[in-house]
Amino acid sequence: MKTTTLFPVVLKKIGWILFVPFFALCLYCLFGKGTEVFPVKVFSIFPEFPFDSSSNKLGVVIENCILDEISIVGLTVSLLFLTFSKEKDEDECIASIRMHSIFWSIIVNYIMLILVTIFVYGLSYMIFSYFSLLSLLFIFMVKYNIELYKFRRSNNE
Repeated sequence: MKTTTLFPVVLKKIGWILFVPFFALCLYCLFGKGTEVFPVKVFSIFPEFPFDSSSNKLGVVIENCILDEISIVGLTVSLLFLTFSKEKDEDECIASIRMHSIFWSIIVNYIMLILVTIFVYGLSYMIFSYFSLLSLLFIFMVKYNIELYKFRRSNNE
């Protein structure tokens, strides 16, 4: 059986170290004043809404607060490290738990997306969209760790 390539075990520890501050930074950007501090000049492919006929400029330098971009990239990297790093005792059973958890998290994530699309509108929908960027990885991480805990506990008994 061909095994899936996973990150080394050490990246799981690095993922936890990165997760905590970047998760806090994402919350600050979402609910605090994080989008108003640290403005810098950045290259933007679409400086305005991409299909706005009044703005024909593509690829310009604009001033933007990059704290939210830093937080989302950092949180994405940390979640990727956490979810796709090997376990110390990686075997076929853990691979099966991993596969079941990713399948389950995809189903749950898309059910949530469908329900929110039907029942939530306006700014609340945009806030959910911000969360949904990483909810698949987060749901997977939670489900996988719960199943892994149950598996290890049942083997110890």
